[in-house]
Amino acid sequence: MASMDELKKMAGIKAANLIQDGMVVGLGTGSTAAYMVERLGERIKEENLNITAVSTSWSTTLQCRALHIPLKEMGEVSRLDMVIDGADEIDSQRNLIKGRGAAHLLEKIVASMTNNYIIIADSGKKVNVLGEKFAVPLEILPGAIGVVTEKVKVLGGNVVVRMGNPGKDGPVISDSGNLIADAKFGPISDAKTLAHKLDSISGIMGHGLFINMATKVILATPNGLEEF
Repeated sequence: MASMDELKKMAGIKAANLIQDGMVVGLGTGSTAAYMVERLGERIKEENLNITAVSTSWSTTLQCRALHIPLKEMGEVSRLDMVIDGADEIDSQRNLIKGRGAAHLLEKIVASMTNNYIIIADSGKKVNVLGEKFAVPLEILPGAIGVVTEKVKVLGGNVVVRMGNPGKDGPVISDSGNLIADAKFGPISDAKTLAHKLDSISGIMGHGLFINMATKVILATPNGLEEF
């Protein structure tokens, strides 16, 4: 039986093989996405594949540069043929929690540019109800942390600013210069309504609930790849 890392690599390869010549694609962040980007670099070298990519984080950007994957800045494009990304939690309706890598705001902007949003992950990310395992990541304008904390509390969430290494690093800062925090709600009975309420709080630049955005999930499981 293949290890989970091997299965994640298989999922990444399968997703990368969906990319066609001439596409402009969004490339996400995370361990499974890194396998996808690696395979895309191989295809460009071996097949002379002609594509252009938009990256959702500095880590992915650096990987693309190392693999000679052509990049455009996010602001240069308004539409993408395909976006491939990872997730932290996935429910049966393909709703997601994302943001453990602190890139969820840029990832959501990129996801909004396509009608072909593919999620690749391992089976440990599949849940019955969002919020079972993880908090909802928030990207917050630094000066709004107080008001955001209080307004999220009214919604039933406990906001904790995400910190780096204890005693060495300060708060985690996004690539856009904002604070990253985590709002723990526990199991979320109505993720769509919660997402809408978080959208309405001034000072939250982005949150990690991705509702009705993913069009396909490729899941690495102990029994092989599962798609839904």
